[in-house]
Amino acid sequence: PKGVSLSYASYESTSTECSRPPVVIVHGLFGSKNTWKSISKAMVRTTGRKVYALDTRNHGDSPHTEDMDYLLMATDLELFCKERGLQEAAILGHSMGGRVAMTFALTRPSMVERLVVVDVAPTFMPTFVDGEVLTCLRATREALKHISPEMSSPDARKEAEKHLGSIVQEYGVVKFLLTNLRKGEHSYEWQFNAETLESCVRNITQMPELKGLTYDGRVLFICGRNSIFVREEHHGPIRERFPKADIVYVENAGHWVQADKPAEFLELVTNFLKDDDT
Repeated sequence: PKGVSLSYASYESTSTECSRPPVVIVHGLFGSKNTWKSISKAMVRTTGRKVYALDTRNHGDSPHTEDMDYLLMATDLELFCKERGLQEAAILGHSMGGRVAMTFALTRPSMVERLVVVDVAPTFMPTFVDGEVLTCLRATREALKHISPEMSSPDARKEAEKHLGSIVQEYGVVKFLLTNLRKGEHSYEWQFNAETLESCVRNITQMPELKGLTYDGRVLFICGRNSIFVREEHHGPIRERFPKADIVYVENAGHWVQADKPAEFLELVTNFLKDDDT
């Protein structure tokens, strides 16, 4: 399969040259490179490494495609690294992005210096996720019907928020979806490609089996204590594929660990990226 060229933002220290591989961040569903802006900047400060935050296909400013699955997205990630001339990188992914990162590490282990996976397991996805994704997509479609091109940005956001909120229960998710609203040439639109996300929802909730593949490098799983995405019973399947995995839980954090507990999250990632014990 052919990869697509991904949009990205890069951050680096002006004061210190860093000899270590850069960090490449892959966001979750409905996210974008901007979701990770403040954490990217903080990571440059705390680790000295250059940081790239990507938009995956069908998100942010990256190309919209009809097909989407983890093998394709791992190919996109490989193309991104090749376009930047990166031999290897530390890969950090959250949720859907964590699965892209795992797929990439399992299929191209030599390109991954180390791996951080945020609140997602290779084998398990809560059953409600399919339904929630489709509900979010329905809500975003519904909301657009009530926004006219003449509206100012703040008014359009208010209107969108009202209609999203009537369908999507969690206010945090509503706020997150709203970060994707933008003014197109003729009308307001969502940055993500709703059609493909809807038709490929199973490819997002299910990870390819990749039987017999392991990644023997260093891996940190950062999980939210209040989330149900990574439970005790998933530790076995994680360690089968990632024998060196450290699995850490952050108290009082849900699925969006980095948003719920940014300081703790940053500290865990920083220590892991700076640690030299192999």
